[in-house]
Amino acid sequence: MNNKIKAFLFGGNQQNSISQNIGFLLLRFFVGLALCTVFEKFFPKNGIWGPQEWFIQDTANMGFPFPTFFAWVAVLSEFFGGILLMLGLLTRPAALLNVFVTFTATFIYHNGDIGNSGLTSFFFMIMCLCILLFGPGKFSLDYFINRKLVKKMANISAVLLLLLSFNYATGQANVYSMPYQTEAIAIDTSKVQFYLKNNSILPKKVTLIIYQPQQEGNNTLVKWFLPFQKVKFELPVKSKIYMASDSQVDTVMQGKRIDSDKPFLSVEKKMSNATLKLNNRE
Repeated sequence: MNNKIKAFLFGGNQQNSISQNIGFLLLRFFVGLALCTVFEKFFPKNGIWGPQEWFIQDTANMGFPFPTFFAWVAVLSEFFGGILLMLGLLTRPAALLNVFVTFTATFIYHNGDIGNSGLTSFFFMIMCLCILLFGPGKFSLDYFINRKLVKKMANISAVLLLLLSFNYATGQANVYSMPYQTEAIAIDTSKVQFYLKNNSILPKKVTLIIYQPQQEGNNTLVKWFLPFQKVKFELPVKSKIYMASDSQVDTVMQGKRIDSDKPFLSVEKKMSNATLKLNNRE
């Protein structure tokens, strides 16, 4: 998660004394509680949940289009935003929503009359703005979530670094040995079941060019190998497999045979069983 986004969602000034964090807790809790209850916009009245008719009408009088929709936005921001403020969960987004709501109430509905009718909404706007600026403090769910995210990201980074280091080490070792594990099982005198498995932790791409007897043209297999993925296919005897480079693939695509007398694998007939000849090279 981006550090700026994480700081906005769960962050805040966490290097404060216990008394300051208690102050943040009290501010959050009572502002959130007041937002949930004092306006009587969401609680049932005459058996109806949601914005009351008077509040929808007031929203329409302020000139908002779709007044019912914006009334719902306001009451949900206050009610559920108040609960989030009390819990200290997503504190800054909840405070930001209520800054907009209370700003609208103060300067549009009450025409900026902060000395009389708009005083209450103005105080709520200032308190939500303070919460937005200072954050939730240590006594909040955001604080614990933020700490866990930091630890989780550190653990993920350590694991990725370990995997990359191990893959580099195995890659260096594979300079002198084959990076793929091969296994073949004779089915009968004419067929062999062949397995190819990636031994690396990270995915690797390999191109196999397969020549089969009594078959015109070339069969080209291009495959992404996931960690520990095993690929199985059957080959007739006299087949030859080349682990091809990009230039060799281009040659094959032009309808030409690759100029190499060392196939990665060749299947030969021997008595009643099929055997493999492996060349341990990349």
